[in-house]
Amino acid sequence: MQDLKPTATSPLEVKQITAPYGSWKSPITTDVVSAASKLLAGTAVDSLGRLICLESRPNESGRMVVVREPERAGEGPVDITPKEYAVRTVAQGSESGGAFRVSADTDTLVFSNYSDQRLYKQSLTSSTIDDSSPTPLTPDYGGPIVSYADGVFDARFNRYITLREDARQITSDPITTIVAVELDSMDIREPEVLVGGSDFYAFPRLDRKGERLAWIEWSHPNMPWDKAQLLVGYISEIG
Repeated sequence: MQDLKPTATSPLEVKQITAPYGSWKSPITTDVVSAASKLLAGTAVDSLGRLICLESRPNESGRMVVVREPERAGEGPVDITPKEYAVRTVAQGSESGGAFRVSADTDTLVFSNYSDQRLYKQSLTSSTIDDSSPTPLTPDYGGPIVSYADGVFDARFNRYITLREDARQITSDPITTIVAVELDSMDIREPEVLVGGSDFYAFPRLDRKGERLAWIEWSHPNMPWDKAQLLVGYISEIG
């Protein structure tokens, strides 16, 4: 170890430290690195064409919130998600994927809340978060045992079609189905099962008229890249 004395070009004392490989104490910790980075996931637009996406908050334990681009240049993103909520789903190991969807036609946001995994509806037309409190759409099962992901708005029947992973039966594997959630019911009702029977589902999508529903499905022991099916079902006049 060598001490370097102050000089005209080096007014501060600098110490050289020799340490065994792997034991060097760096001032750059994992907390410093993670706090400096933000994760962006998922994109949508509202009726005015403003960009909406998910943003992580490393200084809030990685909480994910929906944000909207500012109305004026130079300003930061506008939070849409209230502080007591976090937008994230755990359905089929989705992490944060498919945790929210925006209807640009009605400026409505539907999202999965991380703590209870329930679906909530929120208006995007309010000027502040306080004016737009999220409204629950799915039942409270006493914990995050039923989760939802990757939904789509069904304007024809004013509902939200989405994947559901149901772990209420603790003696078996979670049951995954495609369900319909009512958007404007006075009471919170059990979602209606539209498609079931396979172990996994992905990407439920409606055609422009809302008359046909397409989805991908597969079952154990296969993975989706081994053996999956793309199916289309017709939606009747009564849904």
